[in-house]
Amino acid sequence: MKLERVLKGISDIIGVYNPDNTVLFYNEAGYDFFKKSYEEVKGKKCYEMLNRNQNCPNCLCEKAIETKQITQGEKYIPEINKYMEYRYNPVLDDSGKVIFVVEQLRDVTEKKSFENILKESEERYRQIVDISPDAIIITVGGEIVLANKEALKYQKNLIGKSAYKYSPDFAKTMNKKMKQILKNKTKKTTFDYKAVFSDDTKIDIEVSSSYLLYKGKPAILSIIRDITERKRELNSAAKIQKELLKKPFPLVNKAHMESLYIPAKTVSGDFFYTHKVNEDLIIGIIGDVSGKGITAALNISAFNVLFNEEVLINNDPSKIVHSLNKKVAKYIGERYIAVCCFSFDFRKNESKIVGAGINQFIYQNNKGNTENRIVRGPFLGMFEDSEFDEKIIHFKSGDKFYFFTDGLDFIFDNEEIKEEYFKTITITELKNNIKSSLKSMLTDVEGIKDDCTLLALEIK
Repeated sequence: MKLERVLKGISDIIGVYNPDNTVLFYNEAGYDFFKKSYEEVKGKKCYEMLNRNQNCPNCLCEKAIETKQITQGEKYIPEINKYMEYRYNPVLDDSGKVIFVVEQLRDVTEKKSFENILKESEERYRQIVDISPDAIIITVGGEIVLANKEALKYQKNLIGKSAYKYSPDFAKTMNKKMKQILKNKTKKTTFDYKAVFSDDTKIDIEVSSSYLLYKGKPAILSIIRDITERKRELNSAAKIQKELLKKPFPLVNKAHMESLYIPAKTVSGDFFYTHKVNEDLIIGIIGDVSGKGITAALNISAFNVLFNEEVLINNDPSKIVHSLNKKVAKYIGERYIAVCCFSFDFRKNESKIVGAGINQFIYQNNKGNTENRIVRGPFLGMFEDSEFDEKIIHFKSGDKFYFFTDGLDFIFDNEEIKEEYFKTITITELKNNIKSSLKSMLTDVEGIKDDCTLLALEIK
């Protein structure tokens, strides 16, 4: 009776049997489960509770009596349409003889159904994943736990391996990005890596990664594409772009120029050119072509031709911008181009700046006072009869000018950040500080959202 009271509050089904399988009693959960009273079960065999007339196949109770050890298992009971978890504990007297057996039953039907659903879902999911033309892997804690057929073409034994192993040059960057994806539960972010496989094959890959739960654990699903050929073409275009932007300031005895050029991807849509008209006058332009990649590179090349043609006949930024506005609409179609065109006349000590889509620049006088200047005007090619603002600044030795594309707006539109950067003494230091910040951002999940280009000039 004391034992029955102890077992009464236990939610699992507890039954106590004689060694001949005769029921001594159940706890309250047992009577409720079998829908029987104490009088109805007393003296009955345990298998009779299920309306059977003989021991259950592979009876674990019999095994517990025979081995005198705890036995446990799980089985489906068709009579009640449930999955049950079994545990039998034989109780021995001082001589080592089994005097009764304690049975513990737990209904695991819901858990089992959920496991079956997960298993079916995973099988269906794997079928979908396996027909993907792209390689797909899932990583948990940096370890590959799932790989589709396309991924296994690169490396047969991927499961259980560290994802970092196949991109050793980028291991630290990958680790940092994976931690950020898991922390922020990022849904989609894309990066380029160089992968190395067991046969020393090296390829450029584009990896699009997203956070998900895999078997209840935080995981990362990555879709991997071989972009080796595309990367080769983009690298060639990027190399040409960088060579074009390496040219020094045309009048080195008049001003010092620093430039910063960091694409969000391999090829940028940003550009700048400076053209020497004579020993006292230069014309320059900084711009951003809509679009990315090869298309942007081609449009930049086309615009470069238009600009170089224009500066041969025009020395005034306002006239240049008006003329280019009409030509862009005619030759480059629906692509808009944002520019800021400027001239520096060192005979008059006069600068003219015209805005068309790039509508601000920064002027810092030789005393260190900094001003944001606005030059309003729409993108080139947007409207045929557009009007563009012009600012005229009479400069002195030590004055500084900063022209930049919208990728750097997050710095120059933030007064606190801008003030910190402009504490630097030289334009070289300012450029290097911004460059260092942007380089560290390239390894973050968010990355650099747009191409970043800066043109800084200091009057000598």
